[in-house]
Amino acid sequence: VGWMSTTAAQAEEAASQARAAAAAFEAALAASVPPPVIAANRMQVSQLQATNVLGQNTPLIAQFEAQYGEYWAQDAAAMYSYAGQSASASKVTPFQKAPQVTNPSGQVAQSAAVSTATANSTSTNTTKALQSLAQPAS
Repeated sequence: VGWMSTTAAQAEEAASQARAAAAAFEAALAASVPPPVIAANRMQVSQLQATNVLGQNTPLIAQFEAQYGEYWAQDAAAMYSYAGQSASASKVTPFQKAPQVTNPSGQVAQSAAVSTATANSTSTNTTKALQSLAQPAS
């Protein structure tokens, strides 16, 4: 009973830690800049660079590059926070092995009993067969 109580408490703790890890993931996902937003930024920079013949797009390119740098910093901060939170949430105490509740020699004793019963049954059947053969035919 003690082992079951301890194991139940450990399972509850593991479930709590799993919830914390999931919450950390959700928080990191919410704090990250969505990939389509980053892709749009990169596409805009690419288009501006392609049409920057006389340098007229240089200020806009710099603005989008600065914005991309902010995205990168925001994503890095989100991932750094996630790494710390998930590392602490993933420390699970190993479960204890269940105690031995059966007699280890029980299997040997049962096997011996089955062998003895089989031998007795075979002996009885052989004796009956020999006795029936020894009887005169009627």
